[in-house]
Amino acid sequence: MKIRRIIIAFTVLLLACYTVAVSYINGTHLNKVDVTQINQVVKTIEKEWTRYDGSEDGTLPRTGEAAGLTYQIALTSDENYQSLVFEAIKNRNTIMDLMDSSENGQPAMIGKIIFLTDGSEEATMKRNLINMITMSFLVVLIMVYVVLRLVYTSILRPFGVMKQFARKIADGDLEFRLPMDRGNYFGAFTESFDLMREELRKARQGEYQANISKKELVAELSHDIKTPVATIKAICELLGIKLAGVNPENLPGSTAATTITESIEKIAVIDAKADIIDALISNLFHATLEELEMLKVNVSEQPSTVIIQMFRDMDSFGKIRFKNDLAECLIFCDPLRLSQVIDNIISNSYKYADTDIDIGFNLDKTEKKLTVTIKDYGEGVNPDECPLVCEKFFRGSGETVKNTPGSGLGLYLARQFMAGMGGSIRCYNEDGFTVALSIKVV
Repeated sequence: MKIRRIIIAFTVLLLACYTVAVSYINGTHLNKVDVTQINQVVKTIEKEWTRYDGSEDGTLPRTGEAAGLTYQIALTSDENYQSLVFEAIKNRNTIMDLMDSSENGQPAMIGKIIFLTDGSEEATMKRNLINMITMSFLVVLIMVYVVLRLVYTSILRPFGVMKQFARKIADGDLEFRLPMDRGNYFGAFTESFDLMREELRKARQGEYQANISKKELVAELSHDIKTPVATIKAICELLGIKLAGVNPENLPGSTAATTITESIEKIAVIDAKADIIDALISNLFHATLEELEMLKVNVSEQPSTVIIQMFRDMDSFGKIRFKNDLAECLIFCDPLRLSQVIDNIISNSYKYADTDIDIGFNLDKTEKKLTVTIKDYGEGVNPDECPLVCEKFFRGSGETVKNTPGSGLGLYLARQFMAGMGGSIRCYNEDGFTVALSIKVV
C-alpha cells in the first residue's frame, strides 16, 4: 500500500466519523416538545381557570398533570412569580402564557404555565456527548495504531532488515541473503541490494580464486626451480672435486695451473650464487606457503615404471641403488608431485647423510598398494622427533641439521602431496633413516 492510499483512507475514515457524529447530534432531541399537545393543555387549563375563578369551588390548583405533562402555574400576583419564572428558564422548562378573558371580554395575561421536566435531559445530553467523544477517540486511536503498524511493517522493519544486511556485508558475510518483499516501499532497493551482494560475492570469489592460483603458481615455480638449482650445485661440487684432483704437471702448457685455479674459483662463484638463489627461492616459497593450505594435485593413472625414471633423473652422485626390481603395474599418482616428493627425500639424504641410498619396492596386490622404501645410512633422527619430521617448518635438533641450510618444508610438502594422491608417507629409523611411500595401485 502506497502512502497516498493510506492518506486517502485515513481522510475518508475521519470524514465518515464526522458525518456519523453530526447525524447523531442532529438526531438527538433534548427537551422534545409537542407544541400541539402543549397548546391543548394550555387551553384546557385556561378553561378550567375560567370555570374555577369566582366559583364556590375556589381557585384552580397551582400544579397538576394533563396529557402526560406536569405543569405549574405562576400568577403575576404571586410574590415569588419572578423567581419561579427565572428558575424555569434556568431549568430549560417550556413556559406558556396563562390568559384570562373574563374582564371586559379582552384576554389578559394573568401568569405563566410552566411545564416541568425531571432534569434527565441534561444528563442524557452529557451521556451522549461522552459516548460520542469516546467513540471518536477510539476510532482515531485505532486509526493511529493501524497507521503506525503500516509504517512499522512497510518502513521501519525493512529499514531494520537493511541495516542488518549492511552490517553483515560490512563484516564480510556475503552469503547473507536479503529477504525479498515487493509489497513494501523498498522492494526495488531490496532487490538492488541483493544483486549488489551477489556481484560482490562473485567478485570476491573470483579474487580469492585468482589469489589462490597465483600463490599456487608461485609455490610450484619456486619449488620446481629448486631442482635445477640443486643440480647446478651438484655439478659445481663434482667439477670442483675433479679439478682439485687434477695435477697441473700432467697438463701441457705453462698456464695450466692458472687455468685450473681460475676454473675452481669460477665454479665456487657459481656455487655461491646458486646458494643465494636457493635461499631466495626458499624465502619466496616459505612466504607463499604460509597463506596456502595445500598445493593442487592432479591424480591420473600412470605406469609404475615412471618411478624408476624419477630416481635415475635424481641420481646426480651415483649413490642410488635399487635393491629389487619394480613390478610393472598401474598406479594412481600425479607425476609432477610424486617427482617432487622423491626429490625432497633424495635431497635430504644427500644433505644430511651423504651415504648410499637404497631403493626397495613391494607390491601388495591384496591391499592394492605399492610401497617404495628410500633408505640412507646416516645418523637418522632423534626417535622422539621422528613423528614430527613431516610437520611444517620442523627441522630437528641435531648438529647436522642445524649446520645445514633448509626451510623444514620438504617432508611437509611430501606428506601433503602423498595424501592428495591417496597414498601416505612414513618415516622411521632403521640402521639409518628410512622413508616409506605408499602409492595406490589401480
